[in-house]
Amino acid sequence: MINATALERQSSSMSLNRSTEDDCPLSKGHQSLADFGYNGDLLWTSSDQGFIFSAMSFGSLITLLPSGMLADRFGPKLIIFWSVLVMAVMSYIAPLLANLHVLAFTASRFIVGACNGCIMPSLTALGARWFAKDERSTMNAMYTSGVQLAGIAIGLATPLLCTSNILSGWPFVYYVYASVAVAFATLWMPFVSNHVENNRHISDVERQYVTENTVVRKNQEKKTFPWMKAFLSPPFWAILVVRTAFVTQDKIMTAYTATYIRDVLRTDLQTNGIYTSLPYIAQLISKNVVSAVADYLKRKKFMSHTVSVRVFQLISNAGTALCFIILALYADCNHTVLGVAFLTLRNLFLAFVSPGMHTSGLSIAPAYSGSVLSITMFIASVVATVALYVVGVALESGAAGSAGGAIGGLDISGLRGDLEKTVTGVLSGIPIVGGIAAGPIGGILGLVISLLQTVLKLLIPLLKGLPVVGGVVGGH
Repeated sequence: MINATALERQSSSMSLNRSTEDDCPLSKGHQSLADFGYNGDLLWTSSDQGFIFSAMSFGSLITLLPSGMLADRFGPKLIIFWSVLVMAVMSYIAPLLANLHVLAFTASRFIVGACNGCIMPSLTALGARWFAKDERSTMNAMYTSGVQLAGIAIGLATPLLCTSNILSGWPFVYYVYASVAVAFATLWMPFVSNHVENNRHISDVERQYVTENTVVRKNQEKKTFPWMKAFLSPPFWAILVVRTAFVTQDKIMTAYTATYIRDVLRTDLQTNGIYTSLPYIAQLISKNVVSAVADYLKRKKFMSHTVSVRVFQLISNAGTALCFIILALYADCNHTVLGVAFLTLRNLFLAFVSPGMHTSGLSIAPAYSGSVLSITMFIASVVATVALYVVGVALESGAAGSAGGAIGGLDISGLRGDLEKTVTGVLSGIPIVGGIAAGPIGGILGLVISLLQTVLKLLIPLLKGLPVVGGVVGGH
């Protein structure tokens, strides 16, 4: 799609054909991007690409705030349906707009972002109506697994579609994914309902179980969101800070991971697709496993709901911060395996937000779950959007002056040059800030005590050979 080879030739400071400054072996350092299969027809600079990424984020800002509230009040089903359908239309015409002008394509990405901003708040509102509190970590992992499945499919399929001769290669990617969206929307309408009471595809036993274990009912009074109580609530603020940290680092990495693998690790197009998919595979498996474990521990009373979300979120923040630090210090084109390994490990740790912050957001106010996600995501996305654009512009402007800066300045891992190291240092600090919010000082001692209690509950039955009944040794 983007002609990175042409961009490579525009400046010697952006070239891979370095001799004295390049630490890569000759087999990599003296090859151009054309040799790796990156041949496109769109001459878009790094700032153009950063602007496109930011356009999607700005679009989501328009709809994030009202979508969750509308979903809570009127139901999420139609909101999701129309959002997916409009995104499909935008994808069908994306190649035409891209060849027309970069601004036309950017406008379409803005619309896609606006539709995408409606999805997660609406899904959250739908989930709160259908899942009991002891199942919410598992539920969150399940309904957000589509993100990872899409990432895997895109990583593996996109290089193949781009290098094919069908419909000029890269435009075929948009047509395929748009068709998938249309198929989803077609299946969505007959099988999904806003409330369990009027769903025709479940048994009476299932309907009774869901009704007895959820708080959102079809005919209950619709109340406005309690703004004052929310912003005076410490748990709400903790979720807000953690979500801001999560969204900021995730948007930056989602936007630049493939470029990082191309420009820093120096892989060919097909290998890039495989490496880009590996982190999503790790996250998909990890989030479903740890979410199921979290719900099991809560059901067996080994952990309270509060301790569970704190523990898993703390693991997520500490793990992702460590991975960023190692990527900044050690990974480069001479250590490709190390770079891919810690990119993958970073996503594995990122998955712990499912039984962590995400579950907390679903639990503190089930009747307003869509609104809680909308408000916190809106604020988080404002920060992330600004950060995303600043990173794109800063890395481009700083690439020429940094020793060994990557092509187009998109060395998001910060492996060479002071500017790039600063960016990665900031990225490693983002999850640390989130970790502080996840376990505020006033609750650290309580967290440690609760962890010790959990360990004792798990060990004592083994030591004494007594069965665990209801989470209590020999209990009744």
